[in-house]
Amino acid sequence: MSEPRTRDTRPRIAVVVQRYGPEITGGSESLARAVAERLAEDYRVTVYTTCALDYITWRNELKEGTSRIGPVEVVRFHVEEERDLDAFNAYSETLYGKKHSEEEELIWLKRQGPYVPRLAQHLETSKDRYHAILFFTYLYFPVYWGLRAAPEHAILCPTAHDEPPIRFHIYDTVFSLPRAFAFNTAAEERFTRSLFDLGDKPSQVTGIGIDPVEPPDVEAFKIRYDIHAPYVLYAGRIDAGKGCAEMLEHYACYRQSCRGAAEMVLIGKMAMPTPRIPGVRYLGYLSEAEKRAAMAGARAVVCPSPFESLSIVLLEGMSLGTPALVTARSEVLTDHCRQSNAGLYYATGEEFVESLDLLVRETGLRQAMGDNGRRYVERDYRWESVMERYHALIDAVGRLSSRRETRAR
Repeated sequence: MSEPRTRDTRPRIAVVVQRYGPEITGGSESLARAVAERLAEDYRVTVYTTCALDYITWRNELKEGTSRIGPVEVVRFHVEEERDLDAFNAYSETLYGKKHSEEEELIWLKRQGPYVPRLAQHLETSKDRYHAILFFTYLYFPVYWGLRAAPEHAILCPTAHDEPPIRFHIYDTVFSLPRAFAFNTAAEERFTRSLFDLGDKPSQVTGIGIDPVEPPDVEAFKIRYDIHAPYVLYAGRIDAGKGCAEMLEHYACYRQSCRGAAEMVLIGKMAMPTPRIPGVRYLGYLSEAEKRAAMAGARAVVCPSPFESLSIVLLEGMSLGTPALVTARSEVLTDHCRQSNAGLYYATGEEFVESLDLLVRETGLRQAMGDNGRRYVERDYRWESVMERYHALIDAVGRLSSRRETRAR
């Protein structure tokens, strides 16, 4: 006779994010999945998301409905309109820096997508089941309408950075509704508070955890991809909007200017024309093990995007002892470099060339920065401390909800 199943009485937590799953490599989506899976140790976790894999079109590629991924229940909704990126970008340009109405901003939000009105409707009817609801990324349709539908238990993880849409009036609503905030870095929190009045609502700089790993097999990676020369690495979506076009222009100058120049290896999804620059090699999408080996073997990890709220890639590289070279246009990235003494930053092409040449040539500097980076990640970016901060926010929201219910009675 089989044993009776024990009723799961753990509190329920919901997570709202635009895409979800192991095949999704976006930064905020990766963070949401990592947090959801770890919260599932103490809560019953349900993720509300879409059927999309591609953030460019939001095309439905996964099955609608309820499934499980590991310890997490996942509820997917069909995206009701695909996005035409060129048309969306053209419409955006009519709003950025120009006088416009809130109605036009809401049209922009719908076109931005992913357009899943049924997700917000479902959340409104089921919100009281949840002890807390975590919303990831301030920018997208599900978070705006999801917060309006279920503000009572909301924790916003905005992954905010300085970009034109964040100054739209609709985002005053987004940042006014949550009961608490989880920021990736202190720089993100400072930036967000400079734009929005968050008052004294509970907040934490939660960050992300970087798991310690065994030293990767760098030599096997180099043999497999026929890499013989020193190289620097870019890992992530290869996109002009991520600063990659400018990075490649700077690299071409470095290649012409410096003797014994390192190659540049690109890994990740190509979202721009494949570069035809001497010394640049594109390896495509790598497994996690190969990515770690590529990072560990690089002279530097280059992070050119000015639009960052954390940069998982930078922290992964530091954890493996590889210094960073980052754009000075990102306060988040430069903060990492200053706090860790494990990276350099550039504001101009000339500074890029000089900094990269220094990191490639100076073994002692590179090793000292590598040691600093390991200590920085070990000190501030371990999952145990990250999840303690998430639990503190969840408990704070729970207490606020209890007081509100007591007053209502």
